[in-house]
Amino acid sequence: MKKLVLLFIIIVLTTASLTAAEIDTLWYRTMSAGAQDVDFTPDDKYVIAWTNSIEFWEVQQGVEEFSVPIETVGDYNFNEQFLVFAHDSTPKLLNWQTREVIEGFEKMPTRIDRIKTAKSKNEFMAKLDQDSNTIYFWDINNKQLVDSIYFEYSFKRKTYKWKKTIHEYGYAGINDELIYVIIDDANDIFQKPHPLENEQHYYVHFYNRETKMLVDSVYSFTNTNEQYGGFNKIQVMNDRSKIAWNHRGGEINFYDIIEHRFYSKIIFDEANYVPATNIDLSKDDSKLVVTNQHTTFLKIFDVKSNTLIHEYTKGSFQNSSFSDNNELLVTNIGSWLILFPSHIGTTSVEDQEENKITLDITPNPASNRLNINLNSNGFEYTRLSIVDLLGNEVGLIEEGLMNTADYQKEYNISDLPPSIYFIRLEIGNKVVTKQFIKE
Repeated sequence: MKKLVLLFIIIVLTTASLTAAEIDTLWYRTMSAGAQDVDFTPDDKYVIAWTNSIEFWEVQQGVEEFSVPIETVGDYNFNEQFLVFAHDSTPKLLNWQTREVIEGFEKMPTRIDRIKTAKSKNEFMAKLDQDSNTIYFWDINNKQLVDSIYFEYSFKRKTYKWKKTIHEYGYAGINDELIYVIIDDANDIFQKPHPLENEQHYYVHFYNRETKMLVDSVYSFTNTNEQYGGFNKIQVMNDRSKIAWNHRGGEINFYDIIEHRFYSKIIFDEANYVPATNIDLSKDDSKLVVTNQHTTFLKIFDVKSNTLIHEYTKGSFQNSSFSDNNELLVTNIGSWLILFPSHIGTTSVEDQEENKITLDITPNPASNRLNINLNSNGFEYTRLSIVDLLGNEVGLIEEGLMNTADYQKEYNISDLPPSIYFIRLEIGNKVVTKQFIKE
C-alpha cells in the first residue's frame, strides 16, 4: 500500500494534473516512451501500448510481459489472429498469443505510416512517410502489395496555390467496400496569405475500395484565424455502416454512410469549442470516450441518449480504448499508462443522487472480510456480486427481493487471490460498481 501511495505522489508531481478523487486508477505504469495508441488484446488479458514497441502489460498486476519493436501503429487483422505492424519499413505480423513474429513482406522505400486493417478480409492499408498523397493496399495472406490510390497534391483557388493533406484513412462499409479519407485543403502551405485569408477546409471523402471512385463527400468545417477545430481519429461503428468523428471543435458527429446523412451529435465542450485529442467507442457502440490533453479531461458519454455518464478532469489524457468486455478503460498521459474502471455499467453521479443509491465498502484494502453498506429506496430486486478485472464473476454475495433502505452485510473474501476487484450492485434497472483491493 505504501508503494501505491508513493507512486501516486510521483505521478502527481510529474504531470501536475492527477488527483486521487478523480482518477480511481487500478494501476499506472511508466512505459518506454509516450504512447501513440493504446488497446487491449481480444481476451482482455493484456493492455497494449504502441510506443516505439508494442508493449504488452498484464491486466491483473500491471506487469509488462513482453514487447516487439515497431515504427508505426498497427491493428488486428480481420479475425484478430495477428497484429499487423511495421518495422524497418517492412510490414510484419505478430501472433499475439504465441508471440511469434511472421516475416515475408517486401521492404518499402520509406517508413510506413499508420496501418489500418479491413474487418471482413485479410487486407490492410497505409501511406508511406515520404509519399503523403498515395495510400497502398497489402494482401495479408499472400504478403504482397496489391494496389494503391492517389490523391491530387495541389490546386489553385482564389489566387493561392492550395495543398491537399491526408490526415486519416481507413475501411468502412459492411464488407469493407469503402474507404474513408480525411483531407484538408490549406492555402497557407506554399505561400503566406494575409492572416484573415488563411483557410483550411476539412472533408471526409468516401471511395469505392475496388474502383477507387468517389461515392460520397462530407464537408466538416473550415479553420480560420477566428475559429479552430481539428481531426484526430474517426471511429467506424460495429455494424460498419456508421462513423463518428470530431466534426468540428467541441462536438462529435455521427454519420450514416449508407443513407448519406448525419443522424446524431454529442457536444463535449460547448464553452471552449476545442477539438478532441482522441475518441473511442466501446465494443458494443453504446459508450463514447472523448479526451483532450490540452484542456485536460476524459469524458464518457452514453451514445443513445448523448448524455455524460462519467468525467475525469485534471489529466492530460491522450489515447484511450475500452476493453472487449467494456469494464475497463486504458489511457495514457505522456509515457504514463493508466488503467481504471470504465464506469460502463455505473450510474452517473446525478442518477445515484436522484435515486438515493449509496454503496460503501470497508475496509479497503481488505484481507479477510468486507463490510458492505447499501442504502436505497426500500424493497427492490437486488443482486450483489464480486467481479475481477476481466469482468468474470468470482463471488455472489446476495440475490433476490430485499430491503435496501439500510442494508449491511459482512462477506468473507479470504479465498480470493490478492488483486483488485469490484462489488457490482444491480438494483432495479441501475448498476453501481465499487472497487476494492484484496491484500
